Amino acid sequence: MNLTLWYLKIYQFIWDNRIYLLKILVTAGAILAAIAAGWLANRSETITSYALAGCCILLAGLFFYRSSRYETGIVMVMLAAGLVNFFTLPTGTQSRIVISLLLSLVLVGLWILQLLSDKQTKLISTPIQKPILAFIGVALLAYFWSIAARDPLLVIWKSFPIVQLAALAIIILLPLVALFTANQIKDVAWLERIAWTIIFLGTVVSLGNVLNLPIYRFYFNGSRGLFAAWSGGMAYAMALFDERLSKLTRAALLGLLALMVYWTLVMETIWLSGWLPLGVTCVVITFFRSRKLFAAFSVIGLIVVAFHFNALFQRIIVANINEGSDERLLLWQQNFDLALKHPLLGVGPAGYAIYYMTYHPQEARSTHNNYFDVLSQTGFIGLGLFLWIFAVFITIAFWLRRQLNGQRNFEEAYANAALGGAIGALAAMMLGDWVLPFAYNQTITGFDNAVFTWIFLGGAAGLYYLVKK
Repeated sequence: MNLTLWYLKIYQFIWDNRIYLLKILVTAGAILAAIAAGWLANRSETITSYALAGCCILLAGLFFYRSSRYETGIVMVMLAAGLVNFFTLPTGTQSRIVISLLLSLVLVGLWILQLLSDKQTKLISTPIQKPILAFIGVALLAYFWSIAARDPLLVIWKSFPIVQLAALAIIILLPLVALFTANQIKDVAWLERIAWTIIFLGTVVSLGNVLNLPIYRFYFNGSRGLFAAWSGGMAYAMALFDERLSKLTRAALLGLLALMVYWTLVMETIWLSGWLPLGVTCVVITFFRSRKLFAAFSVIGLIVVAFHFNALFQRIIVANINEGSDERLLLWQQNFDLALKHPLLGVGPAGYAIYYMTYHPQEARSTHNNYFDVLSQTGFIGLGLFLWIFAVFITIAFWLRRQLNGQRNFEEAYANAALGGAIGALAAMMLGDWVLPFAYNQTITGFDNAVFTWIFLGGAAGLYYLVKK
């Protein structure tokens, strides 16, 4: 009798949730199919493997389009960026296409198609639209101008046109991901799912690194750059601000932050791009939560630095100098000199690589700095628009923080995490191409870690619209 009742309950549950369960099965099937396609492509770089991968991704996109649940696609992009790093598709060059990029390309492409074909689908009104669309327009102009006005003496290798197109695609796609995310956040529940997804990924990565688990290949690329800042910052903000969570959950979130600090600061002290953005993000969050807490942490921090100054100096400053970081000033000067010769639109996406190889082959290295990368690729116009984008993101996050101040809920936590993360991103961009990956440094595989920044800042714009509405 009990077995019969359990059978009836299970059957009733499946029947009542059949549409939702079907979506889960189709989504899981699409992910598995994409992974299988990546595996085949890695084994055999044939037209068949390309076609199979393309079909799988298009089927996933068709599912999102027909079900109108693009929010699920955002979570899938995050999971692919964080856990499917070992499956990539070949491009015929040294760079490879990551699954998160393909998913984003299809999702954003279908969404744009829907905007153009469906009169009922419209862009929501947020301040990020104008700077993002203007920056995309300038990036396109810079690409065509770089070809039309190219120095005839430049040495151009066979793969460069493909690499330049890929670089242009990344420069355009990542800001579009932010705009796409802002337009898909119809309720706060989806922002919470996005936040818990990054916390889940942060837990996996932290445990994997600290315990030296054999899962590094799953997340190695996605966990670079600003990943620690977003996962640790989100956990910290929710622990400090979201009083709806149980004390045990908030303690666990603080434990995750401690684990991430140990991984990035203690285990990888030399890695400034890992712990510095995380530190900046947490400092901002602490400052806006409690001035007393901020003062207490500042005093503790100064005491720790004072007692371990020599060791920290050797492990951070001296180690980075030995790694060649002191040469970056020369690289930046060289890049700036090139930008002065092409001030308006720069030398196009990935363009300074061919100028370096032609005129400075002994110093042909990337700048390891997103500001100079954007300046040389899109000129002073493009850099101005790029800074405008981040100024708007910070303005939105600050406005949200003031509007939601004292509510002690998830929305307030997200607003503070977005503000801290945006400021952390400004610091990270001085240390590497972590927001717009450069084609000849991170390559386009850097999309895995860069996409988190654009998703979370786009989410802040979506929350802005909800609060304003």
